[in-house]
Amino acid sequence: MMFKEFIRSPAGLAGTLILLVFSLVSVYVIISFPLDYGTRYWSNPKYWEDYPKLVPPEWFNYFVPYKLPRHYVNDLDKPSEEVENIKKWVFIYNFDADKFPTGIILKYVNLTFYRDIPIISLKVKRPDGVEIVLMDYDGGIPPPRSGEQPPYVRFVESPRTIVLGAEPQVIRKVTAFANTLGVNCTTSDVRDAGLLPYIIFGRAVSNKCVAESFKPLRGIYVFEVELVGDKRDNIGLVRLVIQGAVYGAMGTDYLGRDLAQGLLFGFPVALFIGGVVAMLATLIGVTLGIVSGYIGGRVDEAVQRFADVMNNLPTLPLLILFVFVLGRSLFNIIFVLVLFGWAGVTIIVRSMVLSIKSSQFVEAAKLAGAGRLWIMRKHILPPVLPYSFALIIFNIPGAILSEAGLSFLGLGDPSIPTWGQILQQAFDNGALQNFAWWWILPPGFLIVLTAVGFVLVFFALEPLVNPRLKRQ
Repeated sequence: MMFKEFIRSPAGLAGTLILLVFSLVSVYVIISFPLDYGTRYWSNPKYWEDYPKLVPPEWFNYFVPYKLPRHYVNDLDKPSEEVENIKKWVFIYNFDADKFPTGIILKYVNLTFYRDIPIISLKVKRPDGVEIVLMDYDGGIPPPRSGEQPPYVRFVESPRTIVLGAEPQVIRKVTAFANTLGVNCTTSDVRDAGLLPYIIFGRAVSNKCVAESFKPLRGIYVFEVELVGDKRDNIGLVRLVIQGAVYGAMGTDYLGRDLAQGLLFGFPVALFIGGVVAMLATLIGVTLGIVSGYIGGRVDEAVQRFADVMNNLPTLPLLILFVFVLGRSLFNIIFVLVLFGWAGVTIIVRSMVLSIKSSQFVEAAKLAGAGRLWIMRKHILPPVLPYSFALIIFNIPGAILSEAGLSFLGLGDPSIPTWGQILQQAFDNGALQNFAWWWILPPGFLIVLTAVGFVLVFFALEPLVNPRLKRQ
């Protein structure tokens, strides 16, 4: 009956839907993300080095009059073609934007060769049928060392990274191709002005060596990495990165981190912090409130004066001080929030216990010889429990907002991505100045939406646990 009344309430229905979605997302994150995601991935800049820096989400293209290029990353762990002593890794890139990519990177790991250093080359075939040899050898492969026996293995721990825009050989060949298009360029022009993506992905409309002389040439581009050597020579994995201007569902931050992943990981963290803090603070507050209200006397005076002091202290400065002293860990933050969160519950519960204490069934239990503990457990606690549950729901958004505030001030756990931490990093790294709205609005919106969901549920529960409000 109570559930039907709760769902019939617009606030209860809306709050339940919000919290149900948040809970399902949290379960998905717990199942699919590693528990050490924060330290292994989020806080590891090397992991994000192939991602574009500070770019909006892909759906941003639907709201601007021009189309930005999508970021492209593709890994091949096996050759696409293999004939005798020649192995090829073929990448297909569909370029359909009105703006040019910002760069091209080639990476490979676990190069294994048995005799001479193999010849590794890179070429691209454009949609107009023109083929450009970008690199006909890789001079960065270390030769066999004295006493080293085959097979020779290179680039095991760190990949071989070739940034085409900074590779002299590539710049020379691209400059030569620009001259065949009728554009008068020198290698220094191409290198200093960053024209390599414009020449590879563009068609010439002027003979000046400037970015405006090229228009995007849309279509399919085929990049081919070729290894020529002993037939046993091989590469463990080849990666091609074409740096775009939009990425993913939520864009990236200044390190190239996928904000969608950080926001997703924030769901279970926010619910965990809010739930644990609210339950522990309410448990302590209800226990002290029942003891204080029922026993009375000096116990009541001591508990209530201490609760009044804790309830009226300036919470935020003390939270900052305690977290700074104890350390920036998730459990220290939870401890501090519980330490300052029980007092208000104690005061409310104590006032409820005073009215329950004078009821006839409590007096009858006293006359029957029941002890204090039995009366508090059997007659005082049951009427308090429904409202205590509502208080837990109401206190969860306060805990979430407090953690977000601490993280925003730089006192959050650095090993775990949270919404407050994402906001703090956005403001510290110039998101406002760069108008990086995708870095600021989503975490702020999720914090507010979480708080609204729990508050709506509390408003729907309050008339059910408080008969006076229900009659009104």
